[in-house]
Amino acid sequence: MNKRLKSGFTLVELVVSLAIMLIIFAGVFSVIGSFYRVKKAYDQEAVLQQNFRFALDTLSNEFRRANKKTDGTDDGDIILKPQNNTMDEELIFKSFIDEEWKVIKYHIVQVGDRYVLYRSIYDYAETYEGLSEAKSSQPLTEEMSQLVKIYFAREGGKIAVIIVGKLDYLGKENLISYTTLIFSRNSPYQVIK
Repeated sequence: MNKRLKSGFTLVELVVSLAIMLIIFAGVFSVIGSFYRVKKAYDQEAVLQQNFRFALDTLSNEFRRANKKTDGTDDGDIILKPQNNTMDEELIFKSFIDEEWKVIKYHIVQVGDRYVLYRSIYDYAETYEGLSEAKSSQPLTEEMSQLVKIYFAREGGKIAVIIVGKLDYLGKENLISYTTLIFSRNSPYQVIK
């Protein structure tokens, strides 16, 4: 008797091969999904870092350049808020710009469910509590849901700027902070150690 050659697969072989293929596809899609979740978290962090870095650089440069009258007649403190050895959510300082005093204020503004760090310039008055309408106001960051708070801590002529943000990393919310220390050359409270 001649044996007939088998051609094709049996039903059991077909089911087993399909099961193996499904397991391989599930693994591949799981890896791809994880990659995109991690990429999304890194993209959020990059946007946050870019915004924070620009804001801190702008603030640092302007604060360092803040000066007194060129003739030296004013020996008052250029830092108006926060008070010495305190922390606040606003930084307000004065600078002698274009032959007149200006008050510069950095603060957070809520826009819907997002936050923006703003820089506003005012004409100087004897008191900054009742600041008039800003001469100019510009955002230093994009409208970000990741921005949580900003703090300015002062000791003498030093300001520590702390920006707090939140990231959604693989389904978990994580708080992160960026900090810089800025020195004022024109504060009478310079502490030399």
